[in-house]
Amino acid sequence: MTEKDKMKAYVRNWKFAGYQIDRMKGEELRNLTPSESAKRINDVMLMADSWLAQMGPSDRESGLVEQQMYFKKWRTSSI
Repeated sequence: MTEKDKMKAYVRNWKFAGYQIDRMKGEELRNLTPSESAKRINDVMLMADSWLAQMGPSDRESGLVEQQMYFKKWRTSSI
């Protein structure tokens, strides 16, 4: 087996592994009980609160308004 064949096999194996990991994660999430799901949601919200508390006001902007401005500009220029 050449080095190129080895690399192709490596990539092919990781593609398959990635697919399987995603499938298993999906199954795990679908099988959560409502209380487990609520705990995970709460943990994510607490993480977000912690992150926002550490950021300054200027870091909290999502960029959505700026993005919409560009979309509007591109739309009018392409019509």
